[in-house]
Formats: sequence, structure tokens, C-alpha cells
Amino acid sequence: MEAPKKICIILNPVAGYGRSRKLLPEVGKILRENGVQFDVVTTEGPRHAEALAKEASEKGYRAVVAMGGDGTLGEVVNGVLSGSEGCIPVATIPSGTGNDFAGGNRLFSHWSHSIQALVRPVVRKMDVLLLKDAKGFSRYAINSVGFGFDAYVVQRVQELGSKKVGRLSYMLEALRGLLAFKSLDVKVIVDGVEETVKNMWLCAVTNSEKYGGGMRVCPGASSCDGVLNTVYLADVSRASIVSLLFLVFRGKHVGKRGVHLQEAKGVLIDAPGFPCHIDGDTVNVTYPVSVRVVPQALPFFVKA
Repeated sequence: MEAPKKICIILNPVAGYGRSRKLLPEVGKILRENGVQFDVVTTEGPRHAEALAKEASEKGYRAVVAMGGDGTLGEVVNGVLSGSEGCIPVATIPSGTGNDFAGGNRLFSHWSHSIQALVRPVVRKMDVLLLKDAKGFSRYAINSVGFGFDAYVVQRVQELGSKKVGRLSYMLEALRGLLAFKSLDVKVIVDGVEETVKNMWLCAVTNSEKYGGGMRVCPGASSCDGVLNTVYLADVSRASIVSLLFLVFRGKHVGKRGVHLQEAKGVLIDAPGFPCHIDGDTVNVTYPVSVRVVPQALPFFVKA
């Protein structure tokens, strides 16, 4: 496939504590040297990337590029999928603090490699997740949805002023939050099979193997396999959670007591009182909440 005649880069200037903005001149230089025409638009606040992506898809751009972290990419995906002209290809220049979607799918090991996906693109159809709550709120997730303790930690980090959740900030707030957060008995339905999980701490639904700033929560998971991955943590002590936090970045938590992983097409969780996040951004939801995989819904630029 030839490089698109014109792409729209949606830049989140605060992603990666300003890293995305600093990279822009070098990104532009490489694209111009390779004959890629582009426009740049800058986000000004939450959900703005979504509106800009929808507008770009309806203006006839050949592709929309998210330049930021997973939250920016998630907004762009929602904007493109809600456009009236059909879903155009999406790409990413990962420049946030986590970049779990790119890392969790082994797409790019460095931001410069993502530029090759714009210069000589190959389109890969990616799965997305679709969340719906009891009051009709719905939203796509590109990488993960979290309920419970992990969403509580995300919320705390953001309340304390961090723009995005990185590994250090996540770990610090996780350790602090262990004393305040309380587990719940939660009803979960996975592919039609219902169970009540006692003393659940968290339930994560993922579309790749990483989330939370590099945690290998579902080793081997892929955004191209037509299934979602659930992992929940239940009936464990606070001391056990501390040790698991240090294991999960290497994927060594698998098989430990209280850790349950499963592939599925869809999951429903009923956990009133549990906070929720989508791609690292906290959202208010009304339970029960369903999450299902939408296979091959998103054309995505990867490098040849």
C-alpha cells in the first residue's frame, strides 16, 4: 500500500509530560523527507482528540494518527469509529508515558519505528473492545477496561495531578491505596457462564498483553485474535497483592493464588461501587457493565 496522500496527526501536547510536543519537529522532518503530506491539529482538553478524529475522518483524510499515549489513541479510535464516512485507518506515534497498546502488541520498540508505518504502511485489522453500561453509556477501548482496585489507583494518580499513569506513579499509589480500598463480592458473567466472585479486588479486560504502564497482565494476548482477555484478582491478602504488583511487570503473576485469567468473547460485571477506567482514563458507569470484543473493527497502520 502506498503512503496516504494526506494524513491528519492529532497531537496531545501534554502526553508524556510534553514529550509528544518535543518530538513533533523531528517527526515532521522525517515525513517531509519521505514525501508524506500531513496536517497537525492539537488537542485542548479531554475528549477533544475524539472530536478532531471524527472531523478528520469526515474531511477525507486518508488516515488519522494519534500522537500521544493510550488515552489519546483511545479517543482517536472512538472518533473514527463514530464517523459517518466509515472507519478510515488509524496509526499511532507512541509518545505518552505508558504506550501499552504499541508495546503490548509488539508493534514498535521505539517511536521512530512508528514513522515507518506512515511512510510504508501495511494495514492490519485490529480488534477493539466495546463497553456498555446499564444506562446506555457506550465507549470503545483500544487497549483495556479496568474495574476495581486498578481503576481506583488510576483515579488517585489523576486526582493528584498526574496527566497520565506511568509505572512509578501507579506503583506508589497502589501501595498507598491498599489500606483504603475494599474488595467486594462481584457477579461476573463470562460468555454466558455466571459466577459470584468472593472478595474481588479487580477485574481487567484487555485487548493486548500490557496495561498500566507496562504491566504484562495477560501474557500472549493479542489485538488480532478475535477474543478479549479477562483477569481478575480475588480472595487474597493485602500482603499478597504487594508481591503480585512486583511480579506482574514480568508476567510472573500467572498461576499465583487468586489470579484468574480467561479468554472470552464478552464479559458482564456487576460491581456497584467499583470505579472504572477505559484506556487509563476514569469514567463514571452504572452497573451492570458489559464489555465485548469487536473483531477486526479497526484498520491500523503497522510497519512493513
